[in-house]
Amino acid sequence: MNCLGKGIYSLTTAAKILEVNSRKLRRWIDGYTYQKNIHNNPSKPLIKPEFEYNPDEIIISFLDLIELLFIKTFNQHGVSIQKIRKASVTASNLLETSHPFAVKKMYTDGKTIFAKIAKEENDTNFLDLIMKQYEFEKIIETTLYECIDFNKYNNAEKWWPLGKKKDIVLDPSRNMGHPILNKYNVKTELIYELYKTNHTIEEINDWYVLDKNAIKTAINFEKALAA
Repeated sequence: MNCLGKGIYSLTTAAKILEVNSRKLRRWIDGYTYQKNIHNNPSKPLIKPEFEYNPDEIIISFLDLIELLFIKTFNQHGVSIQKIRKASVTASNLLETSHPFAVKKMYTDGKTIFAKIAKEENDTNFLDLIMKQYEFEKIIETTLYECIDFNKYNNAEKWWPLGKKKDIVLDPSRNMGHPILNKYNVKTELIYELYKTNHTIEEINDWYVLDKNAIKTAINFEKALAA
């Protein structure tokens, strides 16, 4: 498994970063079975992990993580998992990629793409949701697009979970894609672990020569994830 520059996250780590229940995240990655009319029916995964799949130890990449971020965000805003799954399959074909929700075009021209998906699937309810009822631009631009950098191939390259004005970034080319203080290249988790073991902000500042406000940002970020 070549993970170089792709980021690497366990299921537990991904669930923590995305603030999604790990069992729910596993269902999105692994699929699940539900019972209807006394029959067991399979529900397919929402994404296809970039790395070789192992149900006993799920490992995902940065692009997988961004796909899951997109899914989480749209689901929170009222789009059902069934519709997201449908959109994923159709968008994958339209954009010719295995990670349609991590492509810049999905963010810059997403309304048009979703309209095409609705038309291809002959889903008038979905079309109405996107075109009339749904604040699509607000979610794409504020919640997602403004927090993501894209590379020259238009794939998601970095994610700023608190927005680009803050110093915390997930960059798959640095520290395996785990949250870091961008300016200092120090993992936020490391700073928080020191803080939890009764080391003061002043001590951490002395050891790592970090800005105190950056230390506080890292601690507050990790505290929110742990809540």
